[in-house]
Amino acid sequence: MGPIKNVGRGTMDTVRFDDLSPEEYKKQTQRHWTSVPCGSNYSAKEFLSKEFFDEIETHRYATHPWIIENIRRFNIKGKKVLEIGYGMGTDHLQMARRGAVMHGLDLTPASYEITKRRLEVYGFHSELTVGDAENLPYPPDSFDCVYSFGVVHHSPNTEKIISEVHRVLTPNGRCYITVYHKRSLFFWWTVYGVNYLLKGGRKVRTLREQLSLIEYPNTNPDMVIRLYTRREFAMMFDKYSEVKCYVKHLLPVDIALFSRLFKDPYRPRHVFDKLGGYVGWYVVIEASK
Repeated sequence: MGPIKNVGRGTMDTVRFDDLSPEEYKKQTQRHWTSVPCGSNYSAKEFLSKEFFDEIETHRYATHPWIIENIRRFNIKGKKVLEIGYGMGTDHLQMARRGAVMHGLDLTPASYEITKRRLEVYGFHSELTVGDAENLPYPPDSFDCVYSFGVVHHSPNTEKIISEVHRVLTPNGRCYITVYHKRSLFFWWTVYGVNYLLKGGRKVRTLREQLSLIEYPNTNPDMVIRLYTRREFAMMFDKYSEVKCYVKHLLPVDIALFSRLFKDPYRPRHVFDKLGGYVGWYVVIEASK
């Protein structure tokens, strides 16, 4: 058995990623999401077919029903909406269906091609671009709403993105942004307790490298994956006039070893929804400029 890997300073630091340069981290992110577009593993249908997109949408909202519930309550009809990190376009399409004037920015060219195709399949349009959310290519006061789900924690400079979102929002414009939650059951039990300690991840990688592997499927230990407490994330929104911060999402599948007791560990359950309000996997911010 080899020696435990020296994790160095900040062993439990889930925010600072400074082993590589910011530009190199961004290249690693592009590499990963190009090889495995987020959510593409949830359908075996013909790639980019309507059946393929339908299956991915069904899985997303069956396992994360609170996402579509929130999108349905957004007041976005006829309003300019920017999505940062549109990925495969699942949520993007939902907001287009609600009558929003959609715009999107993503770091990965593959996401651009997939989302463009998805909108064509369903008869919708969006002004999509490939770019860096740390430097949004839009003038001030451009959007009534900015939406970003599970994206900005992959950035080398999450704080800069939040500042950029504030800049491009119109006066009284709103944003809806989620990141991964440090005080989640998934992190402390599954990632840290089981995979890092019990299964010996600590012997071969740092905790930050262990975190990089949670995006399934992924074998790249050099992706930025930051985890924030509610307080840490909310502090980034000090320029905003109104901030609502809460925690969401817990499924049996998120709890290693325990999940095998469930016939369908991906199905939401009421008791897990309640518990997810405290130790769920996402910190959600809804804020007004």
